Amino acid sequence: MQNSEYIVTVKPADRRDQTRDTVLTFIMWGIYIYLWIPLITLVAWLFGFDRFYEVMITYGGFEVAVDLLDLYALMLISIVVSVVSWAGFNYYRFHRYDRRQTAPATHLQNLSEFFGVSEADIERARHAKILQIDLDDQGAIVKIAPDDSRPTPEPY
Repeated sequence: MQNSEYIVTVKPADRRDQTRDTVLTFIMWGIYIYLWIPLITLVAWLFGFDRFYEVMITYGGFEVAVDLLDLYALMLISIVVSVVSWAGFNYYRFHRYDRRQTAPATHLQNLSEFFGVSEADIERARHAKILQIDLDDQGAIVKIAPDDSRPTPEPY
């Protein structure tokens, strides 16, 4: 069993195989959708889409919809222009600044003042792998000590 091959490499499909698979996928999706048409028709009928056919085809509502297309196009163009303008404005304002910088390190004295503990406790906490932190009723730190009661987990 030492010379057996566990990883089998497969050559990538050529253009003809990819085209065949794509065409078969579209055909199968078409068949799948075709099989759902009776249920889709039933749901559409329950929601009143037969009224849509009556208004749009029978009474000529299609012409009204076509007349409104220029208004819809104008609204779409105005939305695109406003979004692109706003993006360009923000790019102009902020493209010079690199905001992906690391925050400066906090000084040991500032940390000890903020948490209300000694600098020695902060230094011990910085180098310990497992800590036990005791808090009082108001949530202030009372004691920071290395927790030696639990074994240190082994790295993977």
